[in-house]
Amino acid sequence: MAIPIDVEVGLSDLMKRRTARGYQQSAWIKRHSLPVISFRINMPGPVKMNHASLKVMNAGLQAVRKICAENGWTIIGSQKINEKTGPEAMICIQVPSATLLKKAMMEIENTHPLGRLMDLDVIDAEGKVISRQGVQLPRRRCLLCEKDGKLCARSRRHDLSDLMAVIEEMTHDYECYA
Repeated sequence: MAIPIDVEVGLSDLMKRRTARGYQQSAWIKRHSLPVISFRINMPGPVKMNHASLKVMNAGLQAVRKICAENGWTIIGSQKINEKTGPEAMICIQVPSATLLKKAMMEIENTHPLGRLMDLDVIDAEGKVISRQGVQLPRRRCLLCEKDGKLCARSRRHDLSDLMAVIEEMTHDYECYA
């Protein structure tokens, strides 16, 4: 089956996928009794599955594998999901603590050239999401200004074409120098 690229999605599509993702996360945690990374792409606008989001997903999966290898953590299972709502992955990792795993994922989000476009959520073995605020870190900044990214997104402070131009530049630069 072909990946649905450049297809617009609506709120109902995103909500259905969110519900399905929640069931998948619960099933993985129940099956493995270990922390799970739920990896999604921060992609503004109605098109979530595009060439840029696929590049970010592949770069992010590579970064997760690398940081796990560097720390001696074992990846127990992983699944890549390509839906019109955007690429996603679930990764189950044998790690000393979910908090340690969250800090490592935030390191990727904060230091990788495409990390700002990655949403690497960590869910502990009890099903609790480990948040940035839970490990005493502020929310992420907007791609275009220094304000809170969530507030800019909710208020639609910036033009979609300006946001997409920054994302295209980021993914192009990464491709050229990776």
